[in-house]
Amino acid sequence: MRAMQCSNDTDFSLAQSFANDLESTIESDLPVQFKRERTVRGLEYAPIVLGADVPDDLSEIYGAAKEAFGHVRWTEFYEEDSWSKSFLPVFANGEGIGPDGRLFHKEIILGLFLLGPHTTYPEHAHPAEEFYIVLTGDPEFKVGADSDFELKSSGEVVLHYSDISHSIRSSDEPFYAIFGWRGDINARSWYRNDMTDANEPKKHAKIKKS
Repeated sequence: MRAMQCSNDTDFSLAQSFANDLESTIESDLPVQFKRERTVRGLEYAPIVLGADVPDDLSEIYGAAKEAFGHVRWTEFYEEDSWSKSFLPVFANGEGIGPDGRLFHKEIILGLFLLGPHTTYPEHAHPAEEFYIVLTGDPEFKVGADSDFELKSSGEVVLHYSDISHSIRSSDEPFYAIFGWRGDINARSWYRNDMTDANEPKKHAKIKKS
């Protein structure tokens, strides 16, 4: 399946580590937890991403994500501030497994991600390692502060190593993906006004309280 193809051996090693951790997690008997639900404005794009046409070789994983859509805990995740206000109204983070997910796990996060069209999820980084599996939307990813945006298609895997700067830019259609975190998942995301300037103090994205 194209969704499991990686660009080099290093990426494959990280992807395999993710897969091993997730397989072990899914096989565990995870406790169900209930938390307060909130309005998530980005879910207005749900009918589009849930009714998308995807390649045949992506149909199984897309179907699984579609089935899971109503079983994750959707939030806007961030408090609104100067960093988040440009994307927050069209952003939705759905945590299925994790500290705030429907199923509790303290070391792994697995969920769904939705970003409305013509929107940039600005450059940031975090100690946790991260993956995305692109399902719909033909987004562009920028991985590394000195890099350019690169177009990604349905089924492609994007990996973010610990504390590597990254950004997402959506196209004419909303971007919908499966995502996961491993490693230091409790450490906050950070950013700089200029991510190429290592001397600039880090700023931390404000997380919305549960």
